[in-house]
Amino acid sequence: MKLLNTIISTFIIFLFISNISFSQTGKIAGKVTDAKTGEAIPFVNVIVVNTNYGAATDVNGEYSIIGLSPDKYTIKAAALGYNSVTYTNVKVSIDLTTRINFKLSTTILKLGENIVVVAKKPLVTKDLTSSTAIINSNEIKELPVTEMQEVLQLKAGFVGGNVRGGRSGEVVYAIDGVPVTDVYDGSTVVDVNANSIQELQFVSGAFNAEYGRALSGYVNIATKDGTNDFHANITTYIGSYASNHTDIFRNIDNIDATNIRNAELTLSGPLIKNKVFLRTTGRWIYFGGWMYGKRVYTPYNITINKGSSVPLDSRYTLIADSALGKGDGAIVPMNDNEKKYVQAKLTVKVIPKVKITYNMIYDNVHFRDFDLAFSFNPDGNFKKQRLGFTNILGITHTLSNSTFYKLNFTYFKKDFDQRAFDYNPNGLYPNNLLLSQAPTEVPSFLTGGAQLSAFSRSTQTVGIKFDITSQVSQVHMVKAGFEYDKHQLYFNNINYIQEQGLQAPEVSLNPFVHLFIPDLNDPNENLKIDQYTRRPVEFSAYLQDKIELDKMIINVGIRADYFKPDGFTLSDPSDPDIYRPRKPQNLALTLAQRRAKWYIDAPTTWQFSPRLGVAFPLTDRGVVHFSYGHFFQIPNFNLLYTNPEFKFGGGTGNIGLAGNAAMKPEKTISGEVGFQQAFSDDISVDVTAYFRDIRNLAGTRADAITLFGGSASYSQFVNSDFGFVKGVVVSITKRMENHWSATLDYTLQLAKGNASDPQATRNQRVSGEQPEIQLVRLNFDQTHTVNATFAYASDANWGFSFIAKYGSGFPYTPNQSLNVSELLTNSELKPSTFNVDLRAYKNIVIGGVRISFFARVFNLFDRKNQLNVYNDSGTADFTIEEFLRRRSKLPSLVNTLDEYYRNPSFYSEPRRVELGTSIFF
Repeated sequence: MKLLNTIISTFIIFLFISNISFSQTGKIAGKVTDAKTGEAIPFVNVIVVNTNYGAATDVNGEYSIIGLSPDKYTIKAAALGYNSVTYTNVKVSIDLTTRINFKLSTTILKLGENIVVVAKKPLVTKDLTSSTAIINSNEIKELPVTEMQEVLQLKAGFVGGNVRGGRSGEVVYAIDGVPVTDVYDGSTVVDVNANSIQELQFVSGAFNAEYGRALSGYVNIATKDGTNDFHANITTYIGSYASNHTDIFRNIDNIDATNIRNAELTLSGPLIKNKVFLRTTGRWIYFGGWMYGKRVYTPYNITINKGSSVPLDSRYTLIADSALGKGDGAIVPMNDNEKKYVQAKLTVKVIPKVKITYNMIYDNVHFRDFDLAFSFNPDGNFKKQRLGFTNILGITHTLSNSTFYKLNFTYFKKDFDQRAFDYNPNGLYPNNLLLSQAPTEVPSFLTGGAQLSAFSRSTQTVGIKFDITSQVSQVHMVKAGFEYDKHQLYFNNINYIQEQGLQAPEVSLNPFVHLFIPDLNDPNENLKIDQYTRRPVEFSAYLQDKIELDKMIINVGIRADYFKPDGFTLSDPSDPDIYRPRKPQNLALTLAQRRAKWYIDAPTTWQFSPRLGVAFPLTDRGVVHFSYGHFFQIPNFNLLYTNPEFKFGGGTGNIGLAGNAAMKPEKTISGEVGFQQAFSDDISVDVTAYFRDIRNLAGTRADAITLFGGSASYSQFVNSDFGFVKGVVVSITKRMENHWSATLDYTLQLAKGNASDPQATRNQRVSGEQPEIQLVRLNFDQTHTVNATFAYASDANWGFSFIAKYGSGFPYTPNQSLNVSELLTNSELKPSTFNVDLRAYKNIVIGGVRISFFARVFNLFDRKNQLNVYNDSGTADFTIEEFLRRRSKLPSLVNTLDEYYRNPSFYSEPRRVELGTSIFF
């Protein structure tokens, strides 16, 4: 609260002393010369029309205009004695320079006439020093995509949901210049609606010093502002699945046009002309999914085993009480979701060169994840909710035409909850939760019960971010800043406890088993509950210089990051459990006495990261770039605080896993060299080779920590994992000319490491395998990735577009090999995948209102791509276990073998068709 009061007070002060604006910004720069002599013209006024931005040329005829939000602008140059020249359609992108050179004439036209030129953005970006994909709102609108993540997955470097061979959680997402990544697991706090994006930048190379806390990539999202023109858009669509794969997907042949339902409204315009603007979007979507269960049983069913002396086909009573245990036979969606989304962006321009923006996003999703075991008892599976809420308030004080600073205040929150049922106010959980209710002699779905646990967590972040930018000369643009974030993480995982003394339901024939929330202070119960609140702090600062020379552009900088974990480590790792000590001298101590000696505060860390990027423009159409940098990221906070009190029960062997608040930052050294070349006014190619040397990743030690007494051990997260990634990216772009555009992105990559996820080493030890001591292919290593797009737009207000994706197989670990000397871990490949999506539209105009009818078809050819495979066969269509089961000819008591072994989650989404209408006012 004290920090929040300080932030509010600071904001009020700046409101009174500052000229204010806020955005992620780019720059327009160039030179003004005499059209006849070619000599530089000084003191020419260059203005951005309908804004307060502008500059005057220096004695060399050069000018720079900084602080421009990504958008299209009209820019005009005028000088006494010369005819003015205006460029329209001048595109500005985040962190990049758009060069517009003017040639003014004194003789060709009559005095006072104006030359208007339509600017065309160069295909080659000469000041781009690292791999950056830039997608603007028009490109997003033309493609068959509905969500932000679908846009990202089209770009080179984004492979299998990971970036350049990195693990999940290694990408930072920033909205209007402010990072809004959930530090718990590295996911997004909210999704940004696709129609709210003005520009999206995906930086997968060695990004500048101003960007940090990420190892693999950085996503910049600039959202749209309101303007003086009033706009409204209503979009609705419905959809269903149309697939022939009825052998895999239950109910897929039942075409239900309401399986997918979307309603979306966008309003944009002035609240007060030229002063106050609002852009707001509301969206509701229900997505029915493509994986269904059948309500044969309810969670209240009781399955009675009559004993092995009874023949198998009559051994089980599967429905003990028809009133409670028998389902209604309804087909139930098992991977559906419902989303409610609201975004409002307020822009206030009070005095010249003043702009205040407040951006709020509310993103609430209820969903379920498919679990094959609950296929006939779908009500017993987890129901999940994800709620994200962000507030972004930005202030920029324009000190002069060459200097401005930005001050950002943020508050965001993300909640997650999963449980099968709610418990009542008395703490009782009156439901039958026996998950073992199914025949065990043959493969069977669950015939009753529900998930035994409930889990909820919350991440809250309050932050302040300051950046100052100064064009100190035509050559040097210096930028510096700092960021402070205070997080609060709440975690609550409950495994419910059954009331003592109750008979098993199959004996009592009573499905209501009272379950209780464990007592945190009871050593006999607290192993069943894990609960904590942590308040870590992050601080960072950077300094960078963009040096723009005639033959070279250099981005050089350094970054410092500080982290205070708000956690602790053990004073004696051999006796970790404060509630159940093992050493005799600790048994005699009270809990309070133990707390005084048990823990040591985790240390704070500092890290420094140098960054360098260089671009060499060879010609007007060709440029070579090089970048190199050191990148650090605190491990995702869920790894720091796993089992934070080091609670372990009895037993022998490896009995558990603990987090480690003292882990050091993970580190990646990244470098790349690339070449861009335009072959014509509308076709260009970009070739980039890159490497990533990955160190100090979170992992689990191969040597577990031995507990006092020597009969048991436990594992702990440490900085033990490592890897190396190398690859080549080829991107070909044909921009919209002569009614069509196309892109082709190809990634050739090899990603190796000792472990694909932090728990891999421990899991190998627990299962009796030897941990890897050398580099092996990572789970998300895809050798060949190809993404292609094609769009056609007719003058007759109709068009269509395609997205095609190909990926070679991801690795998997077989459970046997003909070559005993071959390394088994990830030594085989899953089948390759291929997919095509289509969008087609037709526009009509009635009385100034444009109506667009559109159709989208995802997985156009209804491909049965295999995402997971059985490790004894390398395919999702067959397993040796299935063959042996069929040969045994045992009866199917609950489900057929086909239903059990054709797991729909092993396959990609079948063909989906959506039909909709957009109305533009």
